[in-house]
Amino acid sequence: METLKGKTIYVIGTGARKIVQLPRAIREFAEAGANVYTVMSNMGREICDSNFIDFEIAGNSMVTGYSREGEKLPLEDLVLVAPCTFNTLNKISAGIADTYPTTVIASSISNKRKVVIAPAMNSTMWEHPQTQESIKRIQSWGCKIVYPEISLERVTMAPIEKIADTVFSNIAKIRYESERIDINDGYTKLIEENHAEFRRIGESIVDLDLTRGSAGCLSKRVKEGYLVSSTGAHVGSLSPEELTLVKSRTGEKIMWQGYKEPSSETPLLLELYSLIPKTNAIIHSHCPRMTYDHRMQQSYASEEYARYGIFGEANKIINVLRKNNGFGILRLHGEVSVGESLDDVFSKLKSRLEEAHG
Repeated sequence: METLKGKTIYVIGTGARKIVQLPRAIREFAEAGANVYTVMSNMGREICDSNFIDFEIAGNSMVTGYSREGEKLPLEDLVLVAPCTFNTLNKISAGIADTYPTTVIASSISNKRKVVIAPAMNSTMWEHPQTQESIKRIQSWGCKIVYPEISLERVTMAPIEKIADTVFSNIAKIRYESERIDINDGYTKLIEENHAEFRRIGESIVDLDLTRGSAGCLSKRVKEGYLVSSTGAHVGSLSPEELTLVKSRTGEKIMWQGYKEPSSETPLLLELYSLIPKTNAIIHSHCPRMTYDHRMQQSYASEEYARYGIFGEANKIINVLRKNNGFGILRLHGEVSVGESLDDVFSKLKSRLEEAHG
């Protein structure tokens, strides 16, 4: 499914060893229909020297600098800076454009294009006070930071899959194939019967800071299928139009009824309902106080990173859920709680939050 068809992505790679992972993300973008232009810093090119052939991907163009003929790159939909070194991060924050890559980044920020930055540095540089100051400043400009994976032993760039998913979520939102079914009186009645419950639980989740903004989703099994909060909805203020009925699934195609497509995480929800038949409700939250808590990770986190918005990922969390009474942490991807009802699921989330910070 070409979810990035016609989109233009600049990929800026700087001088950290994990630059050799970039082809994996570039290939995903290109296969999803994007036109990719890759730019490297001098140190980045030096690191990749023996692996340059890996960047020879259909749909990807290597850009070495300014065109002598004055040709310009197509207008970008998004700029990805990965890996982003300590040096580059602080140059971005200071507005320094002394190289071709930093000039591209500065121009994109000035033109209010989408910018995603994945820092890559050791723990000493990550804990430097300038790093945190720079991140705050860059975020205030609307840039998205993909936080590194932080443990008691080390700091390392987020998995390249997490970085790629952040790009997809900022451009495409929905990665699954779907078909909308016309709304009827049955759908309208179903929403009237269930909206108040979804609204109450959503407000409670936000009140406890279990999720923020449009992150996370609520779902419930009903006779007609599954009610799911819609993509882009703020769960703390759900309107009736932001509840979608997922009627069925044919292969990887989702059939739905409503005003907006169901949550981007619907593939994960449907697989979990299938794998745990007695489940009647699922909440996917994004609470950094649990997701990134070292003690909680040891007890509840999946070993693998679960991809965003696609089928085939539920197996990465299913054993954790079965072991921990229906609660688990998706590595670097928020929490999942399953249970008999939305109230039951919310209670589990609340208990785990108290465990993390009791």
